[in-house]
Amino acid sequence: MVGEIYLSKIYFTDLSEYKIRPVLVIKEIGDDCIYVPLTTKTNQNGIIINPNDLERGELKKESLVIIPKNFTLHKSILFKYLATMKTDKLNTIFAAFCEKLGC
Repeated sequence: MVGEIYLSKIYFTDLSEYKIRPVLVIKEIGDDCIYVPLTTKTNQNGIIINPNDLERGELKKESLVIIPKNFTLHKSILFKYLATMKTDKLNTIFAAFCEKLGC
């Protein structure tokens, strides 16, 4: 599951509502996963993902991984597989994530 992109329910911080958005799984913890969100608004800080960065599957548009805006959700919140990242791009994302969080 790590390195896979899914559509998921992303809840607002007050948990009042949610939107359906793509997320990248960066860590599995039992039935939960740590995710980072993706956006097509590429004018923000983050790491760009394009079709060449995918091992299989596809994204409709070039996307941006928003780092370090991460969250933990139960796997049941995932409902549609979209793609799998190539290892080299995933390692770049991990390094950027750890740098931002001071790992």
